[in-house]
Amino acid sequence: MLFSFLMIGAIQLLAALSPGPDFAFIVKTALSLPRKIVLMGALGIALGVMVHMSYCILGLAIVITQSPFLFNLVKYAGAFYFIYIGIQDLLSKKHNKQLGSAHHSSKTLSYWVIFKRGFLCNLLNPKCMLFFLGLFTLVIKPSTPLWVQFLYAIEIFLITLVWFSTLGIIITHKAIKSRIGNWQYYITKLMGVLLIFFGIEIAILQHL
Repeated sequence: MLFSFLMIGAIQLLAALSPGPDFAFIVKTALSLPRKIVLMGALGIALGVMVHMSYCILGLAIVITQSPFLFNLVKYAGAFYFIYIGIQDLLSKKHNKQLGSAHHSSKTLSYWVIFKRGFLCNLLNPKCMLFFLGLFTLVIKPSTPLWVQFLYAIEIFLITLVWFSTLGIIITHKAIKSRIGNWQYYITKLMGVLLIFFGIEIAILQHL
């Protein structure tokens, strides 16, 4: 069992480190908002992972992947969401993205809004569903106790939360922000382009 825990932890860490919608979301959020709000986004992503874990444990992921209608429903919802927020980033005004904008952070983007965006960013990514389904199929057997499966889910949740929180903390550090402050607007635009790219990639994702 220890080997399985180590293997799952290593695979999940590598998956979290790889650039994707969650990474782009945290980077662009950390460039323009205070650290506490960014951490709420990281928590939203981690809870999105827990939802994936829950329906994998319950066997619902297999039902979704085997149904073209349900799979396409999840796929196009995720594609639309990523393309939508990517376009929002591209159309945003420069003065709305200045670092330390108290009005922007307190009135426009609340803790709840960023938490919800992080949650949906992960939840609506069908690649996450396929990834966790494959991971659980690899490790979990019909005889695996439910409490062990739950521990696997907690492990993946914590790895996700720690990584994206750490990423947010690094980017919101004063020394980092002072170095990239002049480039913040353009980096945010780049993250918007990446989110649109991820949305298109998801839209053309083929059903298994």
